[in-house]
Amino acid sequence: MPSSLTWLDHDAAARERSHRLLEMFKETGTVDEMGIGAVRDSIADQLFPGTSVIQTRLRYALMVPWLFIDLEKRLESAAKFPSVARARELELGRTLAKVETPGVFGRSAGDSLKRLASSVYWAGLGSWGIRVFRGTQQQYFRQIESIYAARARRNRQDDGDWLDPHRGMTWHPALVKLMPEGFPEGASLELTRDEALFIREQWKKTHPDSLLTWLSFDEQSEKVQADAPWLHARQADFPTGMQSLVEHGRLFSTLMHGASLVYNLHLSEVDVRAERVEEYRARLAEWSSKFPASGLIQWDLDSLWLQVTGKGHSVTLPTRRFVVSWLGILRSANGDVVDSSEARVLIERREQDMKRDRSRFTNPAARKIWGGASGLTELSYRWDITSTFLADLRAGLDST
Repeated sequence: MPSSLTWLDHDAAARERSHRLLEMFKETGTVDEMGIGAVRDSIADQLFPGTSVIQTRLRYALMVPWLFIDLEKRLESAAKFPSVARARELELGRTLAKVETPGVFGRSAGDSLKRLASSVYWAGLGSWGIRVFRGTQQQYFRQIESIYAARARRNRQDDGDWLDPHRGMTWHPALVKLMPEGFPEGASLELTRDEALFIREQWKKTHPDSLLTWLSFDEQSEKVQADAPWLHARQADFPTGMQSLVEHGRLFSTLMHGASLVYNLHLSEVDVRAERVEEYRARLAEWSSKFPASGLIQWDLDSLWLQVTGKGHSVTLPTRRFVVSWLGILRSANGDVVDSSEARVLIERREQDMKRDRSRFTNPAARKIWGGASGLTELSYRWDITSTFLADLRAGLDST
């Protein structure tokens, strides 16, 4: 019987995390073999709230609400709303695909696209205060007629303004004024200046202490290019709390990259893949040589747990024990774990705890379909999509 992942329709953020997990399973380099996703996502959500690895361009954060606002104006019924909304999103994709620009949803899949932009951005729209409706996208579809009814019960003051303007509100009121005339006709992924200012102000209002917000206001970061937040030329000027979190992120990324190398090396040994064994031994030896200078010897894990625990993600005790044990093995060996049986046992047991009878170490069928590389992409906490968003924002701010 094939395995599956299910969730209850109760929380937009939880639903988005589930979708994110499913998408990441499709990418060989980003699979979470060691079960440390809660730590990774806690850091990412604090640094760059509202972002997701499967988002593409920033203007979708406005175009998705505009599509729904238009349907609401038409009083589209709950029975037809999901299908009509899907058709409109696919139409938007076809419009955008006419222009040679990266990041268009459905450019290749066309009408067979399974994951629409609205689903990908839903949690982020709530996080940034662009979506006012509190609930999942499915709840929004189901409740749309109740929303219409709530609006019909609003009362006006003597001056004509609404006495209770928030009744039945689903989206930030500024979006109506920002919507281009005739949208989605002629739509593009380029932000106007007013749109960029609006998004940046929303970041400031909803996440004033995040690195995302700080970078969006830092003009000196405009032309900075970096492969990770800790390599950013302005790192020394980051807010103190963000500096600390970025450093924890760097150390955790380094630590878990070593674990991934041991995982792939040991699995290659078990599966008798000689070429892979040679490759991973060399890569692990190179990683081990950098351990003394990495800062992992002096790293205070208690400080890490304080910064990632209780931030919307459950960092379990087994996860903490695994991280502590792995770092302990490295420290006792000064990073040289190429031939460490202790390291192999720890990594194998962790994968078995995570996958049970689907463990590649004990299940030949699971090993057979292993591609030979898994979980090797170093953690950067959604830095790539954040960089794209910041570039989109800056281009919009610089436009006339």
